[in-house]
Amino acid sequence: MRTLLILLCILAGCAAPAQRSAFAPDQTALQKRAMHYFVKAKVAEAQKNYTAAIVALRNAADLDPASPTILSQLAYDYEELDDFLMAEAFSRKALELDPRRLPLRYLRFRIFERQGHHLQAAGELEGILALQPDNWPLYSILARIYLEAGQQQRITRTFDRMLSRDHAPAEARADVAAIFARTGHQQKAEAIYQKLIRENPQTEEAWLGLAEIHLARGQRQEALRLYRQAAQLLPDSPHALYELAQLLAGAGNVEEILPDPDLHFLYRLGVTLAETEHHDLAARLFEYIVGQRPSTVEGWLEPARYYLHIGEHGRIGQVMEQAVAAMPDSSELYLFWGAALERAAHLDEAIAVYQRGLERCPATADLYLHWGFVLEKQEHWDQAIEVYRQGLNLEPPDPQLYIRWGIVLGRQQRWQEALGRYQRAAALDSLDSEAHLHWGIALQKLARWEEAIAKLTRAYELDEDDSYSLFYLGSCLEQAAGHRPQADYLPRAIDIFKQLLALNPNDSYSLNYLGYLYADRGIHLDEAVELLQRAVALDPDNSAFFDSLSWAYYRLGQLDQAKRYIDQALEKMETYQGEEQAVIFDHAGDIAQALGRYPEAKEHWQRALELVPENETVQHKLQPASRP
Repeated sequence: MRTLLILLCILAGCAAPAQRSAFAPDQTALQKRAMHYFVKAKVAEAQKNYTAAIVALRNAADLDPASPTILSQLAYDYEELDDFLMAEAFSRKALELDPRRLPLRYLRFRIFERQGHHLQAAGELEGILALQPDNWPLYSILARIYLEAGQQQRITRTFDRMLSRDHAPAEARADVAAIFARTGHQQKAEAIYQKLIRENPQTEEAWLGLAEIHLARGQRQEALRLYRQAAQLLPDSPHALYELAQLLAGAGNVEEILPDPDLHFLYRLGVTLAETEHHDLAARLFEYIVGQRPSTVEGWLEPARYYLHIGEHGRIGQVMEQAVAAMPDSSELYLFWGAALERAAHLDEAIAVYQRGLERCPATADLYLHWGFVLEKQEHWDQAIEVYRQGLNLEPPDPQLYIRWGIVLGRQQRWQEALGRYQRAAALDSLDSEAHLHWGIALQKLARWEEAIAKLTRAYELDEDDSYSLFYLGSCLEQAAGHRPQADYLPRAIDIFKQLLALNPNDSYSLNYLGYLYADRGIHLDEAVELLQRAVALDPDNSAFFDSLSWAYYRLGQLDQAKRYIDQALEKMETYQGEEQAVIFDHAGDIAQALGRYPEAKEHWQRALELVPENETVQHKLQPASRP
């Protein structure tokens, strides 16, 4: 019996561990099950079902309570539901397991800040900075939180720690100085600004901040000096100039900043004063500049540009008289003066200035170009050609003079002669895209389609940023398709206008051209209406666009809409040339006839024929046999 008892005890002792291992959970299996719930949670999150995600994650956390990843995700999902209490609790547990999880600290900062718990928010930022001491923007945010928490005394300690880091960037140190200045630590702020300026005089924030400190102390003259020095050191920055202008305007006096040998600085200050509507002070500065008799062309042009800006054309003339007296051989002065007169519509005076310029600078092709262009504005075609001819006596001749000459011939419908001028321009400069563009347009007018397409293609190849060349190429292909329908011109034209609209969806002229192309051929009519409605919306005063839209509706058989838009086209076409008006009258006649209003149609067609008597299509419509 004793032996049996011993044997039973031995067996029991051996069996007990085996029995425990059969019922103890396998940790790896638990983690696998937890991962299964975690995946379900991610699916729910993707569907923005955060409640379902939380249920799955809570199951996962029960199976694997030591997983900071699961606990972190619970915190994020509770935040999505604005359950900040639970989000804070789970984020705290996750950080106890893994303190280096920075996204969790940011989450806790957001929670505390939204709840107005400033000290706890500051604590989270401190924890982040302990891990990321070079996260410079956070120092400024931490300072703000301290201020909101009434812990202003803690700002100095935080920023002193930040400033002790040798590689703190200038922008971050300038932010620190600005906060010091606003919190009563002006001496600390001043020291930081001065150190920044010594290290790099281009640090604009330091100049501005230092000047503000002196203004706060009532030291206006020192602030004035700092703004002035910054504006001269940083000519491309408007901020110092603006502050200086405001300071001077406040005193209503610029005399204290005069005299100054840097006339360009004074000009920029004058422009800033003018832009802030302190015109009396601006005028005083510009009068001072003129009185100093600038020694450079730019020095004279600066005050002249100001007077042009404010529309003082008489004063421009006085300044420019002094300028050309001081520097009579500067073509730039004559060109500016003439352009200012053109802008004021004093065309004869502009011509006189260009002529004066040529007396002193006879080898300046631009003076001939500007003189000739003014004559073009006056429609003095022969005189303009003579000016361009004179300019071409220069060596080397400027191809632009040949181009302008050709344009004048084109306006007189002398296209064959114009071709020769464009050919000469291209011979002088084979890479001049403008020469090839106008050459192609002249060939198009002469119905030499293949040659025109080749030249316009070449113009675009030379300057692919020039949408004009592409537009004219598309229009040439479209017109060529009307004469040679068997060629592939039409699909190529459509592709080009689609390309133009891809580059600029608000190109109203391309919208109109493609829409009218569809309408005139009776294809893609719904798309035509959509394109033309966009064109009309972009340019509601363009009569041609309304005509195109009316024609698209006419093709669709929507005659009431066609009538509505053709009437608007007729109202808006006053400034159009006769041939363009004739097209609108012709369309108005067709629409009136379709509506059964033949007397009205006849009247429109007669008006079209008066404008273009040789139009055989309209002549046929007026014949009795063509009446419905």
